[in-house]
Amino acid sequence: MQIPGHIDPQTVPRKPAPARPDGKRVLLGLSKEAMRTALIDAGIPEKQAKMRVSQVWNWIYHRGVTDIDRFANVSKDTRALLAEHFVVGRPEVVTAQVSTDGTRKWLLRFDDGEEAECVFIPDAYRGTLCVSSQVGCTLNCRFWFTGT
Repeated sequence: MQIPGHIDPQTVPRKPAPARPDGKRVLLGLSKEAMRTALIDAGIPEKQAKMRVSQVWNWIYHRGVTDIDRFANVSKDTRALLAEHFVVGRPEVVTAQVSTDGTRKWLLRFDDGEEAECVFIPDAYRGTLCVSSQVGCTLNCRFWFTGT
C-alpha cells in the first residue's frame, strides 16, 4: 500500500575515503561484512574473521576504544597485524568554540576530507546535542562553520 506523500528512499553509496598517506584503512563506518572482508584481505585467517570482527566491533562501538593496542582480548600478534593495516578513524576536531552561555560548537573533519558540525546547548537540568545530518549546506547560516 502506498502512503500519501510516501518517498522511496534510495541508498546512495558512500564514496570510499581516499587512500591515507600511510596506506591504512579506516575501520569506523564499515559494516560487519565489509570489516570481515577487510580483515581477511589483511591476513586474518578466514576461520577467525567472524570472531575478530566481534572483538573489534565491541572495542570500537561498545567501549569507545580508538587505539588498536588497547584491544585487550585480541592477541598481541593480531593487534600488530590490525595496527599495520587499519586505524579506527574518529573524526578530527578542526575548530571548537565555547560561548559565554556555555554553548559548545565543533567542526569535525572526516577521513574523506568532508566536514560536518555539532553543537551542545546546556540547560539547567539537561543539555541538547545537535549533530549535522549532512555534509555542507548552501543556506549560508552564519551560525555554522560550514555555511557556504
